[in-house]
Amino acid sequence: MNENEFVSKYLRVINVLSQQFGNEKFKDEKEINKLSGYNNAIVSVLKCINPIYEYDLED
Repeated sequence: MNENEFVSKYLRVINVLSQQFGNEKFKDEKEINKLSGYNNAIVSVLKCINPIYEYDLED
């Protein structure tokens, strides 16, 4: 997997999580914390690739 494929894959994951959080799909506090941590970890890795990923690209 090259860098662009990696970034695309995990940006899609972040978008799916963001939509699910927006739709309040998650009700369990433990699940919310786990997935928030997962989201934050992905963003941290993407920031190492390019610092622009720290910000919401759709703003």
